[in-house]
Amino acid sequence: MKKRILSGITPSGSALHIGNYFGAVKPQIELQDSGETYYFVADLHALSTVQNREDLERNITSVVLDYLALGLDPNRCVFFRQSDVPAHSQLAIVLANYVTYGHMQRMHAFKDKLQKGVSVESINMGLFNYPILMAADILLYKPYGVPVGEDQRQHVEITRDIAEAFNKKYNKEVFPLPEPLISKETGKLIGTDGERKMSKSLGNIIGIFADEEVIKKQIMGCFTDPNRKRATDPGKVEGNPVFIFHNLINDNKEEIGDLEIRYREGKVGDVEVKEKLFAAHMRLFKGARQRRQELESNLDMVRGILKEGAVKAGKVADQTLDEVYRLIGEKNKLNQ
Repeated sequence: MKKRILSGITPSGSALHIGNYFGAVKPQIELQDSGETYYFVADLHALSTVQNREDLERNITSVVLDYLALGLDPNRCVFFRQSDVPAHSQLAIVLANYVTYGHMQRMHAFKDKLQKGVSVESINMGLFNYPILMAADILLYKPYGVPVGEDQRQHVEITRDIAEAFNKKYNKEVFPLPEPLISKETGKLIGTDGERKMSKSLGNIIGIFADEEVIKKQIMGCFTDPNRKRATDPGKVEGNPVFIFHNLINDNKEEIGDLEIRYREGKVGDVEVKEKLFAAHMRLFKGARQRRQELESNLDMVRGILKEGAVKAGKVADQTLDEVYRLIGEKNKLNQ
């Protein structure tokens, strides 16, 4: 049997850029070829920071369209919204009784807020209870593993703690302990400024689904070799953001090799190197950009995908919740 993997997608609202894609989205989507995969949009988690109806709807729609356009295939995985499967919220209420207040106070998300000077009184319970809902998200599907970044390792660890406490309390292994599948991606993609990691807030990104003119402007504004004053000056390829991006994006490896040789010899200008990078970007993401436009104009189909995914996920989730309810006594002779 294929090992089951569960992966949550946060509807952050930030426009996807190539740093997101190569660092997280691409490896996440590739998981659908390695096991029985469940992907869910963590829309209930988003409420801890997004409490505007229009913003929330836009964020959720954006992440759903992005992932479907980039290759998430509902025929090879189960794709659904967290809020469409009530068992997530129901199990979270149960699991809250098997973790202590002290344990929750040690969680990174809570501690980070305090370290940034936010008062305890202003922290909402959605943020404080975030790890409990995340534990419910995971344990409902009894997955072998959960792909997370290093910063999310602690949330999988508390999920294991809660599962162990529950199993021990009822002397039955209801919940297998999930493994944190930590991404091997250790580096962060440098931004177009050549100094900091690529981030929308820093304005140093190369988008994926933005207008062509916007993407071209982002690429043409890329930092290159600061010591190269003229196109005839020998240039440095190593650590040069434009060549880093070429090696990620450009499918024409022969072209990259030629550009690198000519750049080192001072026989090609930055403009040509960047124009070829833009052309490579348009080739790589052409299909995804077209699919996203098609999906955006056919939201009925998208709703159908999510509805079907919720039905499939609900069957697994409800079975786990029923098992839990019977074990703890919520399912009894009065409601069976």
